[in-house]
Amino acid sequence: MNKKLEAVLLQAGFTMKGAAAYAKYKGYEMNVTYVALDNVSPVRVHISCHTTDEAKSKVLDEFRSAAIKYAKPSFTAYGFLLGLNDFTIGKLAGRLMQVIDFTVETLKNAGALGEEYCPVCGKELSLSEHKEYVIDGATITADVDCIGDINKLIETENADFVNAPNNYLKGFGGALIGGLVGAALCIGIYAAGFISSISAFVAVFLGWFLYKKFGGKQNWGMIAIVSVVSIVCIVAAYLGTVIVSVGLAYNDLGLTGNYLDFFNLEMKANEEFRNAFSRELIFVIVFSLLGIAYMIFAMIKSIKRPTTIK
Repeated sequence: MNKKLEAVLLQAGFTMKGAAAYAKYKGYEMNVTYVALDNVSPVRVHISCHTTDEAKSKVLDEFRSAAIKYAKPSFTAYGFLLGLNDFTIGKLAGRLMQVIDFTVETLKNAGALGEEYCPVCGKELSLSEHKEYVIDGATITADVDCIGDINKLIETENADFVNAPNNYLKGFGGALIGGLVGAALCIGIYAAGFISSISAFVAVFLGWFLYKKFGGKQNWGMIAIVSVVSIVCIVAAYLGTVIVSVGLAYNDLGLTGNYLDFFNLEMKANEEFRNAFSRELIFVIVFSLLGIAYMIFAMIKSIKRPTTIK
């Protein structure tokens, strides 16, 4: 947990449970976690509650009307989840409790059942067997039978996933389109005199999206295919750009012929060109790998299958 966030939460009565700040706060069981590598919503506030579909719509409408900066509200099987961000953690820490208080009031006004009720089924916890569970790093108190039903669903979905076809060929088509877009971006950036990891980032992100869109299965095979296709397309784009540039330079001198032959001639006869080319190629590969590594982290999270709740 970030120290600034921890200080604010401890002052508000939260205690640390593992990586999460936990409290029974204003009638609701609440967990606040901080994921430093998440650049979209590094702070996540989970409030255990049971709500009707109508109440959920009302809560989300209230958040849209409030237009809280960098907030991503949603509902889980166990309550309400609010992702938060800001320019600095200090700024976010300064308004965190204000946002939490607004959220609590909004849930109460919508009739969301709080800490005395099972967040899954809405039964009074005092009338049923219940215990604390740790779910995605958050401590959630729920009815034992409800968690048992959820575990059965998780087991069924995981079995269906294992038995589903990989569809590598369909996924490859999506990865290839992403790689080609990244290659085109690489050519444009290089023509402007720069080398950047942006093209690799775009190639992997789009390839990943289209891999799934085309029916490819989200597994380690997807990560390997998208990553390899992206790096090959970008390196090929750089090589092609250099070869064409050399060929056009020879054309300007009144020479005609195969551009690849002209490139090979320069590599053999021109040490300065050879060194510059090798240096730029290394930069292209390194920057591409940096962009790919960033996206691989996101893809690994996406292929993680849910495990049964203990």
